Amino acid sequence: VIACCSPDNTPSIRLLEAHGPSGREHEAADLWAELAGEFATVERDRIGNAIASVGPADAPAVLLLGHIDQIGLIVTHIEDDGVLRVRGLGGWDPRVLVGQPVSIRTRTGDIPGVIGSVPIHLQKGDERTSGTEMKALWIDIGAKDGDEARGIVRIGDDAIVGHGPVALMGTRLTSRALDDRVGAWAALEALRRVAAGSPQVRVVATGCVLEETLGDGARLVTDHVQPAVSIVIDVTHAADVPSIEKGQTGPQRLGSGPVITRGLGLDEGVAARLIELAEQHGIAHGMEAMPGGSTHTDIDNTLNAVRSLRAALLGIPLRHMHSPAEVCDLADLEGTAALMAAYCLDATPASLA
Repeated sequence: VIACCSPDNTPSIRLLEAHGPSGREHEAADLWAELAGEFATVERDRIGNAIASVGPADAPAVLLLGHIDQIGLIVTHIEDDGVLRVRGLGGWDPRVLVGQPVSIRTRTGDIPGVIGSVPIHLQKGDERTSGTEMKALWIDIGAKDGDEARGIVRIGDDAIVGHGPVALMGTRLTSRALDDRVGAWAALEALRRVAAGSPQVRVVATGCVLEETLGDGARLVTDHVQPAVSIVIDVTHAADVPSIEKGQTGPQRLGSGPVITRGLGLDEGVAARLIELAEQHGIAHGMEAMPGGSTHTDIDNTLNAVRSLRAALLGIPLRHMHSPAEVCDLADLEGTAALMAAYCLDATPASLA
């Protein structure tokens, strides 16, 4: 996994570097589809989902679903002094944005910028402690005035925030877009391993669009595939940092393996089989409870699309979620892909009935 995911030009790193804010995912989805095409049958739907399949075409299906979009920004106004006003594509804590580098996709190519705010020296009263609102931020591209900025950037151009992948100590990696390119990569890698075996069922993986905003990507692909079982792979909160309440998140740590979720709306039989297979194959894993309501993942969207399917949720532990510098452990990606491949190669038409 270290060689596969090291910060060079290998496929998983290319996925992290690809531009793909929610609703503008085509570059990242195109790359995912290109990689899947090396070993699977690939199709695209009308909104950009990349869907790859292996195994008997007439057999019941297992769907492995990781979303390919990342949170980003969209330009809403260009000031006369040349700075850009923005709003979020997906959910940001604006406090993490101040001073971050951005890459803005314009009609003539990508240009750099930086997110600015009023310096602390000029803030008044409780402004210093009350946090930052998105409306108080802007992007500075170095334009001398609004006319120069408008000659390059248009309203509706999008931007991605932060840096590409950087190796930390051991098998840890920091990058923007780990949520949920790691899940999309794990689905792709699991499918590759299944393709190298002898699956008795159809296995379909997807790099899914629009999770961070509308959820329509998962609904559309699930309705198209009509799987018997859907396994959604997303990130989950790593609790091995200060001030995280483990009673709320669970005890999962970086390096502890994929987190198998149990709870309302999720199939106990699929979860139990994932646990059994993890134990049989020596795959480190954790458990997480979902008491009900929204999971804030594509599980909600797949269940809304096909209420009769059996659904499971795997979480990859992640620090600093929805920030420009998320942190994961590459061993958890490997374990997630290995567990899904084991489940798919173990599945039979009878077991999915």
